[in-house]
Amino acid sequence: MDSFRMECFLKAAELGNLTRAAERMSITQPAMSFQIRELEKELQVTLFERAHGGVVLTEAGRLLRDGFVRILDSYHRLIENARACAYGKQRLTIGYHGPVNWAGLHRFIGDFSRRHPEIDVAVLQQQWRELADYLEFGAVDLAFLETSELKQRKALASMPLFRETTSFALAPTHPLAGKKSVRVEDLSGETILMNNHPSDSMSEIVDHLFRSGIPRESFRFFDQLDLTLAMAAAGQGLASIPRSFEIANSALCYVEYDADPCRMDYSLAWNGGTENSAVQLFVQEAREAAWPFSST
Repeated sequence: MDSFRMECFLKAAELGNLTRAAERMSITQPAMSFQIRELEKELQVTLFERAHGGVVLTEAGRLLRDGFVRILDSYHRLIENARACAYGKQRLTIGYHGPVNWAGLHRFIGDFSRRHPEIDVAVLQQQWRELADYLEFGAVDLAFLETSELKQRKALASMPLFRETTSFALAPTHPLAGKKSVRVEDLSGETILMNNHPSDSMSEIVDHLFRSGIPRESFRFFDQLDLTLAMAAAGQGLASIPRSFEIANSALCYVEYDADPCRMDYSLAWNGGTENSAVQLFVQEAREAAWPFSST
C-alpha cells in the first residue's frame, strides 16, 4: 500500500474537505479524489460520505484512520532509525504514557543522554497498547508499560519497575477535596470518569475498580484522559488516574483511593530479539535505578 495515499486519506479525514486536503498535500483536487478512489478500490470499502461543505468518514473509514496513523508513525520511525544507523550513530527510541514528568523518566533519560552522547535518544508519548504494538513492529526500542499489556506479547522481554495506587482527580471545591485518601464508602453517589481506550491495561484498571466495590452505574467513559480531567475540574465527577499521573494544576486536586485491588504495576519492555546494544545499556542502567526515578 502506498504511504502517500494513506497520508492523503488522513489529511482528508482531518480536514473533512478534499479541496483543502489537496492544497495541504500540494496536489490538485482531482488528484486527491483519485488517491481516495484508488484506496477505496484497493480496500474494497467506502471511506467517506458526502456532507454539507465536505466529507465525513464512514465507520470503516474511522477504523482505518486510527490504524493508518499507527502504521505511518511506525514507518517513519523505522526510516529514521535506518538513517541513523547508516550514519554510524546508535539511535534509541523510548516510549512512555503519561505526563511529561511521569515517574521521573525525564530526569533518567536526561542523565542517560549526558553519560552516553554517542547515542541519539528520541522520546515518544503514546498509549500503552500502541507502545506494545510499536515494540513488536520495531518502531520503538524500549517502552515503559503498564504490565498487563505484556500478557500476550511473547516476543517482548521485560523487567518489573514499581507498583502504585490509583488516585482520583477532582475539583478543589468538591467535598472530598480535603481528604488525603478515600475509601469505597466515601464514593457513594459519585460519578467516576474513565478513559475507555481499548487495551488490556485499561480493561484491568476498570475491573479493579469494579472489584473494589464501585457499582457499574457509577462510571462514565470518554475517549481521552484529558476529557475526564476537564470534566472533573468542572465538578462533574471524579477522574480515575494512576497516582504517577498527578500533575500540579490549580483546577484539580488529588486523593488516593485506599482499596487493595486498585494497584498498578509498571515494567520496562523491549523486543527480545533486538541487536541494538544501546537497548541493553539502557536496561542495565534502569535495572540499577530506583523507580519512580529521582536523581536526588
